Amino acid sequence: MNGESMEELKIEYKFDLKDFKMMENIEHCYFPNENITSAEEVLNWYRKNNLTCIGLRNSNNEIIAFVNILPLNKEVFYDIYEDKINEADVVYSQIKEYEDNKSYYIYLSSISIDKRYRNNYRVITNLLKGCINILDLLFERNIKIEKVMADASTIHGEKICKKLLKMDYIRNTSHESKIYCEDGEKFTKVIEKMKRV
Repeated sequence: MNGESMEELKIEYKFDLKDFKMMENIEHCYFPNENITSAEEVLNWYRKNNLTCIGLRNSNNEIIAFVNILPLNKEVFYDIYEDKINEADVVYSQIKEYEDNKSYYIYLSSISIDKRYRNNYRVITNLLKGCINILDLLFERNIKIEKVMADASTIHGEKICKKLLKMDYIRNTSHESKIYCEDGEKFTKVIEKMKRV
């Protein structure tokens, strides 16, 4: 085993602008500039709803992987679904704040892993644990997920969507990625199964 696989990893839910800058730099390895939301805008989303980002820190306290779980208004969700807009077009006002007993359309955006850690199974499993923790918080508040969508721009992203999350392929986008989507009830069952593994 290499030293990297035994490195201490920490699931993180609290972020500042420096962290979002690290995330933005990771995204530049995967996405064209026009598909990347600025760190400042993502910080605004996070300030509006602090259950929108899950990160992973390495032993140097650097963010090495993250995912944004964005509750969007239905119209914006379907605009992304239909490839009319992409994540970089999403603005602060379109991010929803969670309220108990309500239902939401969730967009898993920017599932991104630092290239040094991309094939590290522990990074992926810890990131998923972090996502499950957030989803558990929502379920405890009787928050329902109507639909979940993801935009995969790498083979790794496609595998996560298809094989791990059991999402359905919807379409190729104009920005060289693939949209996957799943009904909220089915997605919740997949998450429940993952928790038992």
